Amino acid sequence: MSHSPTISLAPDGIAPSPFRVRHPLAVMLTASVSLAVAMIVWHLMPGQVDSLNLLIWGEPSQSFPAWMHQVLDLFFLIYLAGALFPFLLFLGLSMLPDRVEAVNSSLPFVSVIIPSFNEEERIAQCIESALALDYPAYEVIIVDDGSKDLTLPIIEHYDVSVIRLRTNRGKVEALNQGIEKAKGEIIFFTDSDSTLDPKVLRYLVARFTDATIGAVAGMVLPQHHDSYLLRMQTIEYIYGQNIIKAAQLKSGGAVSICPGPATAFRRNVLLEVGGYRSRTLAEDFDITLEMMELGYRAVYEPRAVSYTSGMTKWKGLGKQRLRWSRGHLQVYREHRRMLFSGIGGPISRFWLPWSLFIGYGSAFMELLFLGVYPFLVIISFLPLLFLKLGLIYMLILECITALQGIAPLMRAGLLTPSLALASFMTQPYRIFLSYMRIVAYSYEMQERSNTW
Repeated sequence: MSHSPTISLAPDGIAPSPFRVRHPLAVMLTASVSLAVAMIVWHLMPGQVDSLNLLIWGEPSQSFPAWMHQVLDLFFLIYLAGALFPFLLFLGLSMLPDRVEAVNSSLPFVSVIIPSFNEEERIAQCIESALALDYPAYEVIIVDDGSKDLTLPIIEHYDVSVIRLRTNRGKVEALNQGIEKAKGEIIFFTDSDSTLDPKVLRYLVARFTDATIGAVAGMVLPQHHDSYLLRMQTIEYIYGQNIIKAAQLKSGGAVSICPGPATAFRRNVLLEVGGYRSRTLAEDFDITLEMMELGYRAVYEPRAVSYTSGMTKWKGLGKQRLRWSRGHLQVYREHRRMLFSGIGGPISRFWLPWSLFIGYGSAFMELLFLGVYPFLVIISFLPLLFLKLGLIYMLILECITALQGIAPLMRAGLLTPSLALASFMTQPYRIFLSYMRIVAYSYEMQERSNTW
């Protein structure tokens, strides 16, 4: 038995729109570059610290120790080199013209696979959105991974195929069980806490334009953004997809990760790679690179949207990001021969090394500065001036960071007043994520057992 759902796919009133550049975006980018150049020039001018102290605080300062000034200079320039300039590069790449590609006009049979474990609160909405897809021929397969709540009775209320695992065997096993039963030429995967846009299959299937495309990744958006954490995740997701994924696709014709909540694979490619593997905690990243090593590529379709449930508590976010970060490190280890190689083109030559070394290196640098800065304030001869100047620098860097959040939101047509304001309050969230990456690195060095 199935229901005709009435689902609000974007409860907060946001909906994805085609990429477009607006005049305010150009103004913001010009302002950010001008600010960066002005700060660099200002650093090269003599007596700038005394002038700044007099201008802002209305009081002259004593001679400022050169070595302490150099510490702040170093942090500021590292941030510019490691954050603003790459952002401008990636934004530029993402704005390159789309490649002219033929559209796949065929509508092959598609299998929709949804693994589920203890999702009684959200599984009904997920199934109803899957049953309401605007696509002529598809099946819905729910794999219940040994749920102990009411998930299975809820699933059985709908007209879908059900695979019941008596005990909890993990997401990878659930996915592979679904692949075995699937009849579709294309297999689409989503998560049981996600809600699908009705046209998601049409957009994804249309991108299978040639035999080298083994998978098409859609866009994943948090379903709500009515709290600080959810707004931060929305900004993060949009940046990672509208900037990073778009830049990867424009620069190399492929993306490096196919997200679990919104990805379609060719069935024959899944069988060729041997399905999902449990050797890492990031099975979606692992299978994408495994596929790439066999000569296939994954592309990105931003119009194919899956709305997911974001983390609402710091504890849950920490557990999720620890798993993701450990999983990514494990994938890099398994596919280390891809780094700087010709496999996958720009993905392996640039994007994977950048994500690994800059992603984790910046986390160590950020927390190192946060640990050293209070110590420098205490031991400095002019602690009040040092503290004031450091706070000014941090305010400037926060404004630059805010531009990096607002620009992709504007490009995606998702900018709201609440998200714009949240873009200026990202530091606690970024520091938390950096801390979790370092914890993940430590766990991997200690070879701790994997936990979900």
